[in-house]
Amino acid sequence: MRDSIQIRPAQPDDAEVAALLLSSAYTHTQLDYPLPEEHADGWIERLQNYFRQEGNRFSYQNIQVAELDGKIVGLVLSFGGRDEARLNAAVGPWLEQESEEDEWYVDGLAVFKDWSRRGIGTRLLHVAEQLARQHHYSKVSLNAEQENEPALNLYTQQHYVGTRKTVLYQRHYIRMIKILGE
Repeated sequence: MRDSIQIRPAQPDDAEVAALLLSSAYTHTQLDYPLPEEHADGWIERLQNYFRQEGNRFSYQNIQVAELDGKIVGLVLSFGGRDEARLNAAVGPWLEQESEEDEWYVDGLAVFKDWSRRGIGTRLLHVAEQLARQHHYSKVSLNAEQENEPALNLYTQQHYVGTRKTVLYQRHYIRMIKILGE
């Protein structure tokens, strides 16, 4: 199964599925696809619109997707810290600064519930780390929700170290850093 997973850059046509995964990452809930009708809301539609546009935090340009048999099963959204202010400004003033300029930032990582615990999240995290190296960043950061044990375990297993507790969007997180080797 591991070899049949393909990681590729997201494309604007991936918006419907990608918006669900982004929502899952930001709400810290695992979703299935397709989303049951009662869960559809304006937030997912806004994420779809931002995803299709260039030059913003949620743009397809910042996302890698994992595919299995031609279906998207997960994604990672990441970007350079020195670009965050510009990417946020394209969305609106409600976004908080989450990274430092000298680090690559993993903003969202999500895998659909049916595909979790199969190494897909780990592979996506490694892709983000490769992007960091390609863009000449030696440090990767992320914020993991304090109560999200599976995520904290994944990041710890991948050598991310908690550096401090923080509050973003009225939620409690642990800021984690990984220094990249050559």
